[in-house]
Amino acid sequence: MKKIAFVRTRYLPPSETFIYEELKNIKSFKPIVFARKKMNLKRFPFPRIKKLPRGLGAIARAFKKRKIKLIHARFGNAGVRLMNVKRRLRIPMLTSFHGFDLPTKRNRRKSYHRRLPMLFRKGDKFTVPSHHMKRKLIRWGCPRRKIKIMYSGINLKRFFYTERAPKINANVIISVGRLHKKKGFHYLIRAFKKVHNQYPSSRLIIVGEGKQRRELKRLISSLKLKKHVRLRGLVAHSQMAALLRKADIFCLPSVTTIEGNQEGIPNAIKEAMATGLPIVSTRHGGIPELVTNGQQGLLVRERDVKGLARKLKQLVGNPSLRKKMGRKGSSKIVRNFNSAKQVRKLESIYRQLIRKGRR
Repeated sequence: MKKIAFVRTRYLPPSETFIYEELKNIKSFKPIVFARKKMNLKRFPFPRIKKLPRGLGAIARAFKKRKIKLIHARFGNAGVRLMNVKRRLRIPMLTSFHGFDLPTKRNRRKSYHRRLPMLFRKGDKFTVPSHHMKRKLIRWGCPRRKIKIMYSGINLKRFFYTERAPKINANVIISVGRLHKKKGFHYLIRAFKKVHNQYPSSRLIIVGEGKQRRELKRLISSLKLKKHVRLRGLVAHSQMAALLRKADIFCLPSVTTIEGNQEGIPNAIKEAMATGLPIVSTRHGGIPELVTNGQQGLLVRERDVKGLARKLKQLVGNPSLRKKMGRKGSSKIVRNFNSAKQVRKLESIYRQLIRKGRR
């Protein structure tokens, strides 16, 4: 079985369940994870994790020793770092972009930004999680023929459709994501204040951890929502589906940061849709490719607190609309975002690149 160097400099942040689902479903190849820092090993157990050496020569020797046939660099920064290793070993390299690693704003003072055009020339293939990200890659100078859209899939055995009781006015709104400014949680909490004023029995649960926790707690307190908004912290991925099934509406109001950092298509939305939750989100990144406004959910402009509140209230007061959108959303996930099927597509890319490398 051919060996793949699966390079993620940090294995593995809590938000990257999509990478873990992909990794553990690879069957036709033998992936060996190379990481500088190991973290969350109980959350993401994997039998083959090796230390990524510091120097390029040492990395090349480690790959050669293990007879690596292909490098899969997760995120553009890993791809940039491994360009010369690929050249030394004369093996193909696939680089997967995910969002923050391809900002909309270029900064020529940053070494990473200056080196991306070279990566696009020398790299063999690039995967992106959405058409939106593909357009960004092309604008940065990546040849269109080298780009493959690879939707990250989810585990449909765990995240499956659930019929919900038709509650009115006492809905649980849930959001899941790293507590980072691009997730837009400040706007969600302000919007929820307006929802709560009209529907005082409603509740908001935010699942995730991050640097903004203290700021969000202050905001919740200042809006007198401490009894109605809960920052749940990290939840084991094995427990996430059960939590989603207890909710009525999912909201993730993602925004583009000042630095140009954007989402691809958040897996948290896919998981929520799979369980039958209607979505309220923003016209941001690849989200409109997943959620068609008025079909699987409702979309508003970024940073539109009034719009968010209006759409949330529309769903809180309309259980039949929630049910209709939830069914459509779940069906779309089953059709297009099955993790097992998506990994077979990834293995096909591996196969093609290795075959091409031999020639």
